[in-house]
Amino acid sequence: MVKIYQGGSTGLVQQSKKSLRKYTTKSGRGIQREIKDTLKGMFKFDIVIMQFGVYFKVIEEDAIFFKNEFNFKVSQPGSYTYEVTGFPLNVKEKYSNKLQNLNKTFCILEQFGKAPNITREVIESTSEKAIGITF
Repeated sequence: MVKIYQGGSTGLVQQSKKSLRKYTTKSGRGIQREIKDTLKGMFKFDIVIMQFGVYFKVIEEDAIFFKNEFNFKVSQPGSYTYEVTGFPLNVKEKYSNKLQNLNKTFCILEQFGKAPNITREVIESTSEKAIGITF
């Protein structure tokens, strides 16, 4: 997909970037679930890890995996209808290595921008084709 942005002085600049539709909470499923289900459907990942603020989150069956495999505590905060767990940004490499050692397929999405213009991009993945996909 090619996005076209209004350039600074001379006009339009094209940027080649893989982008999927922007998700909203209007579907009732939530952004986290939409992103996870989309990536698992497209690439058959075992685990999808997403940055939300200063933490990486895993949800639903991925949260249960982290609970069972790494002894994480799982919660169901606020109005969530599913389990959530996570870890701080500074230990991303530790869990990336652990998942690789377990031969799990996974992707990690980092968060860019500030609300309400937040995007998430796949920055690490066991599938080369997923790198650079943005939500």
